[in-house]
Amino acid sequence: MMNQLPEQPIQILIIEDDPISAESMVLTLEEFGFGIKGVAHSVETALVLLNRESFDIALVDIDLNGSRSGIEIGIMLHNLYHLPFIFITGISDNAIIAEAVKAKPAAYLQKPASPATLFACIQTAIQNFDTRKEATYKQHNDADFFFIKTRNKLKRIEWKDVVVLRSADNYTIITLVDKTEYYLRSSLAMTLKFQIPAQLQTNFIQANRGEAVQLSFVTEVIEEEIITSVKKITISPSYMKEVKQRLKILG
Repeated sequence: MMNQLPEQPIQILIIEDDPISAESMVLTLEEFGFGIKGVAHSVETALVLLNRESFDIALVDIDLNGSRSGIEIGIMLHNLYHLPFIFITGISDNAIIAEAVKAKPAAYLQKPASPATLFACIQTAIQNFDTRKEATYKQHNDADFFFIKTRNKLKRIEWKDVVVLRSADNYTIITLVDKTEYYLRSSLAMTLKFQIPAQLQTNFIQANRGEAVQLSFVTEVIEEEIITSVKKITISPSYMKEVKQRLKILG
C-alpha cells in the first residue's frame, strides 16, 4: 500500500556563526531530504527566524559569536517554543557543558560530525524530545530507527521492519513488512551509505542498481530473483556474486 508523498520534509533551523560549517550542514541535510527553514549566523538573526519561521527542530551552536549565547537560545526553544533542539559544540569544558545541560537539549552534536552522525543525531533528538528523555553529552547516536514527516506528523519507523528499498529518481521508496510504503527524500545511495546505521548496514544487500533488500526477509532465491514476503526482486548479473556470498549460496 503506497502512502502519498509526505506533505513536506522535516524542517530544520540552523543557528551557527561559522558560515562554512553552516553551509556544509545545509548541503548535507538537503541531500538527506530535510528542509532548511533558515540559517542564522548571529543572535539577532536567530531571534528573527525563531519568531518568523515554523520548523520541527533546531541545530544550535553553543559558542555563538564568541559567547555562550547559544545556551540562552536553547533555553528559549525549550521554555517558550517547546521545540526540540540539538546543541552543536566543539567545547569540552565541564562548566560550559553543565550550563548547557540546564537548557535541556534533545541531543548534542560534537564537531566535526560526519553526515551519518548528523543524520542519526537528528533522529535521536526527535525521539528524546518525543519521549521526554534527557539527553546526555556522550550519548550514542546510532539510532536503529528514523522519522519521516507525513500529514504534518513525525512518524517513527524501525529499520528492522524495512524489507525493500527502491530508487525513484531522487527518492528512496521503502517497503515495510506490513507492505506499507513511504518515500524518503534522499537517493538510494545516500540512504544505504549514511542513513542506515553503521551497525545495521550489513543487514542489507543491493540486488540491482535500483533495489536493496534486508537479508532477514529473504525467503528464497529462484534463479535470478530474490523472494520476500512482500515482493520479488530481480538480481542483476553484476550483483549476483555478492548476493550469493552474502546469502551463502553455493555454486
